[in-house]
Amino acid sequence: MLLNFLSKLLKPNTIDEDKLLDYLKYDYDIKPAKEALKITLIYGIVGVLWVIASDEILSLVAKDVNTFKTLAMFKGWLYVSITMIIVYSLIFTKLTLFKRALEKIHDNYEIMSSANEELVALQEDLKEQFIESEKHRNALETSEQRYELAVEGADCGIWDWDVENDQWYFSAKCRKYLGFEDHELKNDIRDWIRLLHPDTKAQALSRINDYVMSGDTAYESTFKMRCKDGSYKWMLSKGKSIRNSEGKVIRVAGSFADITTYVEMNEKLNSMAYYDMLTELPNRFLLEDSLEKLIKEANEDKRRFALVYMDIDNFKNINDTMGHLCGDKLLKDVATILKEKIKQPNIIARLGGDEFAIVFVDIEDKKQVVSKVKELIQCLRKPWVIEGQEFFISFSAGIALYPGHGETLSVLMKNADMAMYYVKKNMKDDYCFYNSEMEELNLNQVKLVNDLRRAIDNEQFILYYQPIINLYDSQVNGVEALIRWYHPEKGMIPPIDFIPLAEEAGLIYDIEKWVLKTALIQKKQWEEKGYDNIKMSVNISGKAVVNEGFIGYIKNLTEEITCNYDDVQFEVTETAFMEDLDLAINNLKQIKKTGIKIALDDFGTGYSSLTYLKKLPIDVVKLDRGFIKTTTNIEEEPIIHYVIKLINRLELKLVAEGVETIKQLNFLKKNHCDYAQGYLFSRPVESKEVESYFTMKQDSF
Repeated sequence: MLLNFLSKLLKPNTIDEDKLLDYLKYDYDIKPAKEALKITLIYGIVGVLWVIASDEILSLVAKDVNTFKTLAMFKGWLYVSITMIIVYSLIFTKLTLFKRALEKIHDNYEIMSSANEELVALQEDLKEQFIESEKHRNALETSEQRYELAVEGADCGIWDWDVENDQWYFSAKCRKYLGFEDHELKNDIRDWIRLLHPDTKAQALSRINDYVMSGDTAYESTFKMRCKDGSYKWMLSKGKSIRNSEGKVIRVAGSFADITTYVEMNEKLNSMAYYDMLTELPNRFLLEDSLEKLIKEANEDKRRFALVYMDIDNFKNINDTMGHLCGDKLLKDVATILKEKIKQPNIIARLGGDEFAIVFVDIEDKKQVVSKVKELIQCLRKPWVIEGQEFFISFSAGIALYPGHGETLSVLMKNADMAMYYVKKNMKDDYCFYNSEMEELNLNQVKLVNDLRRAIDNEQFILYYQPIINLYDSQVNGVEALIRWYHPEKGMIPPIDFIPLAEEAGLIYDIEKWVLKTALIQKKQWEEKGYDNIKMSVNISGKAVVNEGFIGYIKNLTEEITCNYDDVQFEVTETAFMEDLDLAINNLKQIKKTGIKIALDDFGTGYSSLTYLKKLPIDVVKLDRGFIKTTTNIEEEPIIHYVIKLINRLELKLVAEGVETIKQLNFLKKNHCDYAQGYLFSRPVESKEVESYFTMKQDSF
C-alpha cells in the first residue's frame, strides 16, 4: 500500500488536464494554508505509519543492540529519504501545476495579446472605414445639397424619360412653372403634350423624336406651353441620353426652364435693333436686310422694283419753332399714314430724322412709280394740326429703280439718296429719278469740299467790306466783313456757293476763325491810320455761338490783337438760338464782356423774331433785304413802320440791309432808321477801296 502511494508520488509530471483547466478557470480553489496543511498531514501520516511499521519490523528483525542501532540508523535514513521524496513530489506537483498554469496563462496572454493587436488593428480599420464612410456620406449630402441648390439656383425643373418602358417623370418645379399643383398635372406625357402651343407643338415633338433616333449627344428644344391661367410661356428643355451597347437610347433626362422673360427681352432687343422706336417702322438695318433679299429674288425672277427716299422739307424749322415733341408727333402721324397707304409686299422704313424709305415691288415702268409717289405725297400734303397749331409740310423724294439705277444694295441706296438731296437742294416739294448727271454734280461737290480744305490751309480767302451808312449824317459808320474765296482755277467764288458746303462739311468753324482774326487785324490797322471810329461787323454762325471752344478763341484773340472792341460787332441769325437758347444767351453775354456788340441779323425772315428781341443780349437789329423790298408796297409800309418803331422803343440800333433805291432810302429816313447798307451806297469792296469812303464828305452817298 505504501509502495503504491509512493509510486504515485514519484510520478509528479502527470497532471490531470481537467484539474489544470479548473485551475485556470479558477474553479480550483488555491488556499496556501490548506495546501500546507495537506502536505503536513501527508508527511505526518507517513511518519506515524513509518514509525509504527518500522519499529515493529525492527523489533522482529534485530536480535542484538548493535544490529538494532544499525537498522535504526538505516531506518532513519530511509525515512528521511522517503519523506524527502514525498515532500519533493508534493511540492513538484504543485509547482509543476502552477508552472503549467503560468505557461498556459502566458500562452493565453500571447494569444490574447495577438488577438488584442488584431482587435486594435481591426478597430483602426473600422475607424478609418467609419471616417471614410462619413466622408462619403457628407460628400453625398453635400453633392445632393449642391445639386438641389444648383437646380434651385438655375430655376429649372427636372424631367426623366424611360424610353424602353415609355415612362415619364416631371418634377414639381416643372408644374410650378405652369401654375399647376402635383395632383392637377400627372406624369402622363399626353397631358403635357396637350399643353403645347399649336405653333410650336409639331416642332417640339419632332425635335425629341429626331433626337432619340439620331446619334446626337445633347438634346435642346424651345416651345410654348399653356399655363393654368390660359396664358403661354416659352420653355427651354435640355437633356442627355443613356444608350445601350447597340447605341440605342434607353433613357433621357434633362432640365425644364421658363425662358419667357429672356425671349421677350430678346424680342425687345430685336425690335430695338431692327425697328424705329418712335414710329415702330422698320429701321435702316431691317431695310437693308429686306433689300438684300429682294435684290436676290428680283435678280432670279427678272423683276423690277423702286426705292424711294422721302424727306420732310424744312423739318428742322418745325422742331426749332414748335419743339421736338411736336416734331416727334408729326413723324408718328406721317408714319401712320404711310402704314395705311403702303401694304405688303411693299416696304416702309424710317431711315432717321425726317427721312423715310419706301420700296414699291413688281414695278412695270416709271409711270407706275410716279403715280404711286404722287398719290402718296398728295396724302401727306395737307394741313396738319398739332397742339392747336396748324401748318403745312412738303416732301422731297428721290427715286432709284432696280436694276437700272443700281444692281447692288449700296449703289441703289446711294443713288436714291442722291436723287432726294438733288430735289431738296434745287426744287423741294417735288420728286425726281436718279440720273448720271447727279453723280457728276455730287463728285463736283466732293471735289469742291476738298478744294475748300486746301483753301483753308493755303489761305485762299480774302475779305471784302461793305460800308454801313449813318442815315442821320450820311457818313460811313462802319463796314461788314464779307468773305470771298479766290479759287486758283475757278477764280472768285461768292460765299453763297461755299458757306453752306462748309457748314455741311464741318469746315465753317475754321473759316470763321480766319475771318474773325483777319477782320480784327484790319480793324487795328485802320485805327493806326486814324480811322478810329469805323465799326467792324463780322458774321458768326449759330454753331459758333454755342461752341465753348470758339468763345475761348475770342477771348484769346482779344488779348492777342489790341483794338477798340467797343467798335466791333458780331452778327448772328436767330437760328443760333434755336439749338440751345440758354447756352447761346450765356455765351453772347460772355462775348459782350469784352466790349463787342451783338447784332441780330436777317430780322424778319424767321418764325418768331419778335420773341427774341427782349430775351437776347443784342444791341443792334439788322432788317433783312426781303423786308426792305416791301417798302415799295403801300400795303406793307404800315407793318415796316410798326417794326421800326418797336425796335426804337426797345432802344436798339437799326440797320437796313439791301437798300438799292432812293425810294427805299427815303422811307427808312422818314421812319427813323439809324443805318443802312446796300448797293445803293456800295458793293462789297477790298480794304484799300473801302478806305476811300471813310473820308468822303457828307451827302457824298
